[in-house]
Amino acid sequence: WLACRNAGRGEEARDRIRRDTGNPDVHLAQVDVSSLASVRSLPERLPKDRLDVLIHNAGVLPRERAFTPDGLELTWATNVVGPFLMTHLLQPRLLRATQGRVVFVSSGGMYPQRLDVDDLGWERRTFDGVMAYANTKRALVVLSELFASRLAGSPVTVNAMPPGWADTPAVRTSLPRFHRVTRSILRTPSQGADTILWLAVAER
Repeated sequence: WLACRNAGRGEEARDRIRRDTGNPDVHLAQVDVSSLASVRSLPERLPKDRLDVLIHNAGVLPRERAFTPDGLELTWATNVVGPFLMTHLLQPRLLRATQGRVVFVSSGGMYPQRLDVDDLGWERRTFDGVMAYANTKRALVVLSELFASRLAGSPVTVNAMPPGWADTPAVRTSLPRFHRVTRSILRTPSQGADTILWLAVAER
């Protein structure tokens, strides 16, 4: 199952996976991770029996401060609150899996920023999109530790990982200067996904 905000891009990815793998059992659920209502509606659209692997890869890096209809700063809502709520809602299905896995995709962009939860809406500071992004990606690592502690002794393994700097559309549009300087040494998207896949399928 692909949980994607953009239906057109999601359908394109779904069809490509079906074509490349020969597996027709690949499906799309449109969901906006920044919207609490959209995330809450997702479990009703997924199979009810179990969930083997949950990979959180949604992320935004806006240049200007923006808020969701729920009143949350957009970066925090998309990168942290939505994944937290989704994991919480899908936890019973993860527990029914033989070896459930949760993977939070963090970023090397977190390293310049210590976790700061005192001004999540950037109301007392001048908004800095890169720093807001770094803070949320740092928060994902802490969130993975909290879920791992909560699920200790269960069949579910929780990890966070940075994919390394990969040449993706998000890097090209959100960090154009960084991309121009580093594009010759950036990893490919496939290389960026390798550790995610390993964490999803490796034996405990």
